[in-house]
Amino acid sequence: GRVGDRIFPNDTLYRQKRMVDAGASEHWCRSYDRSKNDTSLLGNVNVVYEDDHMAIVNKPGGVEIFQHSLTIMQDGDGASSSSGKNSMKELLPFALRPPTRGVVADVLAIPEAAHRLDKPTSGLLLVAKTRPSLKHLSAQFRGLRIEKTYTAICYGTPKAIINGRREGVMGPIKIHPSEDDDNKAPLGGENRWQSTEAPLDGKSAITHWRVLKHLQHNNTTQLSLLELKPKTGRYRQLRRHMAKIHGCPLVGDTVFAKGIEKGGNNGKLGLFLCSSAVRFEHPCYGASSDVFERNRNAAARLSSDDSSVRVTFRSEGDRLMVEASIDLHQKFA
Repeated sequence: GRVGDRIFPNDTLYRQKRMVDAGASEHWCRSYDRSKNDTSLLGNVNVVYEDDHMAIVNKPGGVEIFQHSLTIMQDGDGASSSSGKNSMKELLPFALRPPTRGVVADVLAIPEAAHRLDKPTSGLLLVAKTRPSLKHLSAQFRGLRIEKTYTAICYGTPKAIINGRREGVMGPIKIHPSEDDDNKAPLGGENRWQSTEAPLDGKSAITHWRVLKHLQHNNTTQLSLLELKPKTGRYRQLRRHMAKIHGCPLVGDTVFAKGIEKGGNNGKLGLFLCSSAVRFEHPCYGASSDVFERNRNAAARLSSDDSSVRVTFRSEGDRLMVEASIDLHQKFA
């Protein structure tokens, strides 16, 4: 019965009890087992960190998080194989190990991305393996408590600040030095952290950014290496802010840099935008958890095995904070 239900004489009452968690789906288990012997099934998805509750993976550019048309193929044993054009949703069961059966509750049938990255964007993607992890990570994203850092290369150089606004721009746009100036910009005071506020689709959108380096392509095209921190998560926010507000579309952007990309070779290398670092609260482990040291040691071993990956754990009160970063793809060099 439920609260408020009326009970009559001779009624039989039952106590509701949660069913034992069935664990990961057979599809997930079989896919992961197959990938051990055939790495081509991974679709260039590299695991940066994982535990029984969640994972961080390095998403390759050109792969969607979800795909409208199903491209998974079933073999004679009922297990799935990759066609090479799959979405992350279809590739993750091959890349991530299922949670330990009987130890973790509320396991998802297959691992799910906790947020979105545009198809051409590469880099760090947070993935949940359990329902509580997915709920916790989603709440952190909604509350803007996850700090994401992107690295990009754009055409030209974002304009200098004049009286708090970029010269020539009309409308409700604010561009000003960011209060977050703990780290000195490589190019000095002229290129400190800046903050751009420009509504997108009728909603507030804020991007912190700074110029790391000036570049040249073929000794003619002026480029800039940027570091960006979105404070909001609007659709294509970084690409739209740099192209529409600053007039500096990202290299390889087939939507906002069409005219510039024609006849060039940069576009052939894909979009020069990478989710290169992320900082968040672990959705299940606290700083006092008995798995804290075990996971910190595992992360240390992972980082030592692959110098291009760095994962660290820090305690903040009773929270366990996870910080992950990766080296940029060689095309950024």
